[in-house]
Amino acid sequence: MHLFTVLYSKLMSLLSRVLMKFITLPAPLVFVGAGSSAALCKAIVGFGHKRVLVVTDKMLVELGIVAQATKALEEQGIGVEVYDAILPDPDFAQVDGGIQHCRKHNCDAVLAIGGGSSLDAAKIIALSAGSDQSPRDVLGFFKVSQRGLPTYCLPTTAGTGSEATMVSVITDTATSTKCFIVDPKLVPSAVALDASLMTGLPPAITAATGMDALTHAIESALSREANDETRQKALTAVSMIFNNLEAAVKDGTNLQTREAMAIASYYAGSAFTITNVGYVHGLAHQLGALCHLPHGLANALFLPHILDFYLDRAAPEMARIAQAAGVGQDTDSDQERARKLVTAVRELKANIGMPSHAEGLKEEMVSELVSRALNESHGLYGYPVPKYMRRKECEEIVRKLLPS
Repeated sequence: MHLFTVLYSKLMSLLSRVLMKFITLPAPLVFVGAGSSAALCKAIVGFGHKRVLVVTDKMLVELGIVAQATKALEEQGIGVEVYDAILPDPDFAQVDGGIQHCRKHNCDAVLAIGGGSSLDAAKIIALSAGSDQSPRDVLGFFKVSQRGLPTYCLPTTAGTGSEATMVSVITDTATSTKCFIVDPKLVPSAVALDASLMTGLPPAITAATGMDALTHAIESALSREANDETRQKALTAVSMIFNNLEAAVKDGTNLQTREAMAIASYYAGSAFTITNVGYVHGLAHQLGALCHLPHGLANALFLPHILDFYLDRAAPEMARIAQAAGVGQDTDSDQERARKLVTAVRELKANIGMPSHAEGLKEEMVSELVSRALNESHGLYGYPVPKYMRRKECEEIVRKLLPS
């Protein structure tokens, strides 16, 4: 059975690699720097839009961040309609509500303001509101037949990288599963990495989203589909995160570290949208769905354990990641430096206050979580991991997260 699983996963990964050779992945226009949200809004005006749907959450509206970000639109006479019903792990009902709101007000563009949940939802709202494709019709890979409305993104967290990817994740609440929509037509038209919108982010969210970005970068660098370009972006993101995440958590007002984290998140997103991810995400998606934990936290919980699992097969690749992180010495063997990387990840987690156990995880959940995770990782998505995992190995890793 394990041999069949490995062969099937490799086949799916190969098919994905072949498909990517024939797919042109667009790159968003990117504005960087404090105040770059105003530059993005001016560009939206220049593109000729008349009414923009802002997809966000209620907290950002109440904090005044949405009004701050859209001021330049309203000053130019652009109509702004706000849809603020997005919650963490957005579901189909929230997305459908946004589609109806967009159509009702005849919006001709969508601006996402928020974290990964708002960005993911906005990309699908724009797709469906501007076409005849419903979200459930395009689940899976490359099923989008036509572009929707132009999408613009103002991320307020540095973690998901959704502003750079062709991926959106929507939750099916009926089955507690996360559904993926993957297509180049989901890549946003333009993005602003505005650190001034991130200064009020609480330390815990800064930590979790930062670990999300680190996971994207590391899994991309370890992917069997990595190429020179994605590897450079991923390793650059690793370096920036190790140099800036702890400082960003301790002093959220520091624009320099905030901007560095925003750029790192974008680089990591640009890399993994091509290379795909791995077991950390396969497990984290299920832990998040079953225990309602934030995605970045779930990634952080699994990351060092999966790196431990890879040590005997991916030491050279892990050593390169360690070098980018500034970990170890040039005189170390690959195995020594790879082990130091795992230690450094654990130390970074501890320094930014991330837990080692998953609150809400129970022994009776382990079997279901593992089945779902391996189905995602080995099944349709065929994650291009450096080493394949057996069910027993996966169960052992999940049990390490059980609360004491």
